[in-house]
Amino acid sequence: MDKDEWYVHITDCTGKPLVWCNKTYTFLKAECGHLEIDIPPGCYTVFAGHTPREAVGVQPFGNRLTHVQVVRANCGDHVCVTLFSPGLWYCGTWFEQAVTQQFAALERANIDPKLARAAVTAVEAFVAKLEPETYGLNVLKAVERNPRK
Repeated sequence: MDKDEWYVHITDCTGKPLVWCNKTYTFLKAECGHLEIDIPPGCYTVFAGHTPREAVGVQPFGNRLTHVQVVRANCGDHVCVTLFSPGLWYCGTWFEQAVTQQFAALERANIDPKLARAAVTAVEAFVAKLEPETYGLNVLKAVERNPRK
């Protein structure tokens, strides 16, 4: 992460930005991919994005977000968090799987099953045009070696 600019966000486990001592813990610039801060004890979610606070149209947390990590900071703890920035191929395959696995729940929520299937078809066609990144390729190989039964 040290070649790109990243802005770290810390939220509570309900998704509200951490506010402590009159400071809001969002859009914290990670210099050279690293950020060191003090926070009070608690349970938090931590993630980052490429977009600075001043950017228009990509709020509330910016664009190209990392995966979200859950962190428990106890009194006196030193906590390290590694953030992972997935590629478009990886995100697309996970979205397609999420929708596919939730067809029944989506139907119970009165979402037209045709709409869900159309979304899956569109994402599959889109992802098929993309090259998987190294991480995605390795995950794909692991899944192919160990298929679900």
